[in-house]
Amino acid sequence: MALTSRGKALVAGGAVVAVFGGGMAALALSGNAPAPIQRALSDIGVAPEPIEPCPLTGEILPGDKQPPNRPVLAVKVENTPDAQPLAGLQGADIVYEEVVEGGITRFVALFNCDEADRIGPVRSIRTTDPEILAPFSEHPLLAFSGGSKGVRAVVEDAGMTTMDEDSATKAFVRDDARVVPHNLFTSTKPLWAKGKSLAKGEPAPSSPFVFSDDVPSPSKKARSATVVFSGLATAEWRWSKGQWVRYLDGSPMTLESGDPITADNLVIQVVKTTESEFQDVAGYASPEVHTVGRGKAWVLRDGKLIVGRWERSDVGEFTTFLTRSGEEIALKPGSAFVELAPVGMFDAEISFG
Repeated sequence: MALTSRGKALVAGGAVVAVFGGGMAALALSGNAPAPIQRALSDIGVAPEPIEPCPLTGEILPGDKQPPNRPVLAVKVENTPDAQPLAGLQGADIVYEEVVEGGITRFVALFNCDEADRIGPVRSIRTTDPEILAPFSEHPLLAFSGGSKGVRAVVEDAGMTTMDEDSATKAFVRDDARVVPHNLFTSTKPLWAKGKSLAKGEPAPSSPFVFSDDVPSPSKKARSATVVFSGLATAEWRWSKGQWVRYLDGSPMTLESGDPITADNLVIQVVKTTESEFQDVAGYASPEVHTVGRGKAWVLRDGKLIVGRWERSDVGEFTTFLTRSGEEIALKPGSAFVELAPVGMFDAEISFG
């Protein structure tokens, strides 16, 4: 008697259970079993579930684990002398740096595969945030502290799942050893728990980049990169021991843990900035950062610099980074730091060494 496809699958599954036992069978079919078991599965025609890389980093998790099925989580983190040392950035898959009022910068730290027990200091939202997050999913999670009424309306109208001290009280804590407002911290576990209840069924994010172990061509050696956002904010990076290391005042910029801020990839994207209708409490106009369009870009990975450009046709689409010849630039599997270098309201100075 001929078996249907479903019948063959049931027989194969039964064979796996008979040979390996229930627990081992489940492990084998997940694709996480040792190589000899995988070969045995192949011999009887059972294909294990393929191991997927983390969508934001392109990396396979230790132990060949599947990425967690949870939405992207973004946390707004301060970047001023009063906020030092920061916490949690090394747990982020991607960090965006954006210019805000007066020429200082803020970080948008994105988490998906990795976690962080302490992140902060947490600060306020800007209209740039939903533009960054919109392509990842329909209602990405965004944790912050404060924001003007107008900015809140823009962010909520964009469909962001917002969480602050009022809506997710248990996810935030004030550190009495620090001065207000530079003392608010959070962590990924309670934020994901609350975010999933607010945005039921929100899927895991799509990947914003292409990844490859091979360095794109053409490229040239680079040992440093500096983005001067303004007289109040400079992002300096140096290539050291296989990673890009963030520097502050001539020394590695360290976190509370004592570890330096590092990234496997550094992306510098030149974006137009104009004055928005919103102002901070001191009366400074909030920059409107335009991330839809096209412009200059540089990608730094493996101690190499790739010169290119960026293109983005719609706020719902990811930014594409291209070489001068039009090939998409692949990032090294790993973490990424994206510098949104402004021109217009602020004019960033970019240099390489």
